[in-house]
Amino acid sequence: MDSVVLELCYDGCWETLEDGRMEYVNGKNRAFLVGKNYLFDQLLARVYDVLQINPNEYNITMKTTLRSSNTLYRVCALPMDIFDDEMVRVVLHMASDVANFGCIPIFITTSPRVPSGGIEPHVDTETSFRANMSGPDNKEEVFPRTISLQQYYSPIHDNYDNIDDDGVTLQDVGATVFSITTSLEQRYSPYHNNDFRDNDDFHAETEGDNVCAEPSNNMRGTHFNNDGDDGGAGPSNVPSFQHEDECEDNTPVNNRGNRPIPAMVRSRRRIDPLTSLAPTLPSNMVAPSFISSCDSDDISVGKLFAEKNEFILQLRKVAFRDKFDFKIARSTTTRFEAHCSSESCKWHIRATRCSNEENVPCVVRRVDNVHTCHNEVLFAGRHQVRSRVVGHIIADKYIQDKRIYTPNDIRADMQQEYGVQLTYQQAYRAREVGLEIVRGNPAESYNLLPKYSHVLTAANEGTVTHIEQDGDGNFLYYFVALGSSIKGFMQYIRPVIVVDGTHLKGLYRGSMFMATCLDGNNQLYPLAIGIMDSENNDAWEWFMMKLHGVIGDRSELVIISDRCTAIRRAVLKVFQNATHGVCFYHVKGNIKSQFRMSKVLWDQFEPAFINAAKAYGHEEFKRQLEGLWMIHSGAADYLENNVGTCNWARSQFEGRRYNILTTNIAESVNSFMREPRKFSVTHLVDHFRKTLQQWFYDRKIMAESMSTRLTTWVDEIVTERRTIAERMIVRPVSPHRFQVIGGGLKEGLVDLQKKTCSCRVFQLDQLVCAHAIAACLTHRVDYINLCLDFYTTEWLAMAYAQPVEPVGDVADWEVPDEIQEMQVYPPVEAPPPDRRKERRIPLAGEDVNRRTVRCGRCHELGHNRKRCKNPIASNRS
Repeated sequence: MDSVVLELCYDGCWETLEDGRMEYVNGKNRAFLVGKNYLFDQLLARVYDVLQINPNEYNITMKTTLRSSNTLYRVCALPMDIFDDEMVRVVLHMASDVANFGCIPIFITTSPRVPSGGIEPHVDTETSFRANMSGPDNKEEVFPRTISLQQYYSPIHDNYDNIDDDGVTLQDVGATVFSITTSLEQRYSPYHNNDFRDNDDFHAETEGDNVCAEPSNNMRGTHFNNDGDDGGAGPSNVPSFQHEDECEDNTPVNNRGNRPIPAMVRSRRRIDPLTSLAPTLPSNMVAPSFISSCDSDDISVGKLFAEKNEFILQLRKVAFRDKFDFKIARSTTTRFEAHCSSESCKWHIRATRCSNEENVPCVVRRVDNVHTCHNEVLFAGRHQVRSRVVGHIIADKYIQDKRIYTPNDIRADMQQEYGVQLTYQQAYRAREVGLEIVRGNPAESYNLLPKYSHVLTAANEGTVTHIEQDGDGNFLYYFVALGSSIKGFMQYIRPVIVVDGTHLKGLYRGSMFMATCLDGNNQLYPLAIGIMDSENNDAWEWFMMKLHGVIGDRSELVIISDRCTAIRRAVLKVFQNATHGVCFYHVKGNIKSQFRMSKVLWDQFEPAFINAAKAYGHEEFKRQLEGLWMIHSGAADYLENNVGTCNWARSQFEGRRYNILTTNIAESVNSFMREPRKFSVTHLVDHFRKTLQQWFYDRKIMAESMSTRLTTWVDEIVTERRTIAERMIVRPVSPHRFQVIGGGLKEGLVDLQKKTCSCRVFQLDQLVCAHAIAACLTHRVDYINLCLDFYTTEWLAMAYAQPVEPVGDVADWEVPDEIQEMQVYPPVEAPPPDRRKERRIPLAGEDVNRRTVRCGRCHELGHNRKRCKNPIASNRS
């Protein structure tokens, strides 16, 4: 039979709003299937069956509404009663047209039937029943059961036992139980759950779980024990239920209709998966102190888990959070049972699988969710205090890539939030589990690279990625350059690239290579990154070849690096038309480490070297170099003949370096990637993509909001130079050439047509100097037009015009079969067993803040007692 989906709304009531409309409030909802040809009686029986309401005890009223263009289904002018076959046909017709009408709601209100014959239900505290474990032939011992306040009532969706063929019914039990809740302000609802220690048959439950089955007409009625009181076995403070118009003040009632709570209804059906298991306490009762209930939002009857281990992990998390411990009573491939570690506690849980086949979920069949113990077992045994459990609890802390959450932070949070003391080793292992949950397994991350690269290139036009493997499929190199960066660099960024490498801190170590530029606003503009198994000649040559394939080779291109011979060799081999430069800061460090100058001598040599490196004019450079020869001839000879002045001095460089004299911009990339360098390889690359995504968005908005023609950084420089230029004297030499003097600067000869000046600032930086500005002001020339277009806000906005697109969730990736089958294994070299180092080893000659040593003998700084050579004055007279 063809079916349609209806929305079943229950446990609510209708209220009239101020504007006269009616609204269904405080209700719950679930979906269910009915046949397209159902009549009224069939629909009514189906609702009784889905909600597990006994028709002998309750009346059901069904209503529906029509949704207008500006209201919801639950708010309407007047709800329509569903009372005959014609109205059912209308509802099912609308439900079959989902595109126009959506999911049609059926609003349910219930009212109890008055028991016939004047039979008055009562509370019975001693019960016994027989649970059916595996079938009618499997007889088990009938055991007594005390129904106390922690066992709570619900006429709908009770967690019922499967009643065996011997006919154990509610008449045999004869019990009416009160509702308990952890919130005293919660209203009574006839839809709350009733938990019992049942052992129902798995196969019977499986059949009962099919919500798409036809409604059953063989619903078991409610039977009451008519034998009166059983001798006062129950607690004296438990009130008896009376007739609706004879309820005493201490009788729990339904606050919506002032109706007394009816007697417990037993059924062969199990609890509904969508219903909460939290017990309910009437407003005139207080729960005993020895009763506690754990939060069942994570584990409830009917909830599905992909596998048993996932269910056990979730159970351990609930136990850890709610501070109780449990023991596993039975664990097989198809069944799992556990109970509280306290022998006196009645908490119990059971989950099953219908077969051993794969993709068959594990279903929670029963939860006795109330603890009668003191919940002190966790601190005594700490069985649930496991690194894997704690790791899943803290995993959300690592969602933000830059979040630093150390093992000591984990220990402090666990102590404060859960009262559990962890050792440092437990916290460290929990941290590794949490990181793996959020950032992926390091080994599996390499295998994810081909799929990630395919999705990345599909989402970002012009993106280039390469993966290099050895003959056995092990990872060697990876290269990625986003299309947005490539397009911006080729047209709107100064052609100066700084390359550098840094070590990775993940499980498999390796190295990360970077190619970075500066935009017109002096901001970092990453161009490409590479992930290598190690830093060597072959790796740098491979990286340069892939970078050459992206940007090509041109004469104005400049590549700057430290004095690494592998980088220099690769640049000269691959980029034959480009010019290679050296970072003068690294050269300074090499001098300091090799020549071991005294502090006094170094304080003289260092500023002279920096001035020589930054000098624009040839004469200024020669003067500074002569000073270096006078201070330390050996170091000066090293700079001039070994390193070569054309590699580190701006004035002697063959190309145009602009203001980029060091590799600081690459070091800045290393700095903001400091924490991500611990990530797995795919997560590391995606962090690089996410960073560029944010940068491109923010900087494009910033560039478009600039009110000046030049970028903010350049405008400040030009404004400062104009202040100096206004005090200068300009004398024309020719229509385009001017002599400029004064302003506290050396005399300059400016050629506005060739864009040159004798100070060489104009031609080397392609930015107007103070002399050129003075000439422009005198002859009314717009000096901003003489600046390079790279420095304008228009080109800055164009450099970030193409946004960086996200790659989406892994589950939504569409990958071809040939890429899906591609396998990339981790690097061959196994990770060392020691703890991974996180602090960088200082370079040769690098200034390091070391601890100052004070001598214990002479009390002077710089040496200890053992190396002290200072004479000590005698105290003798």
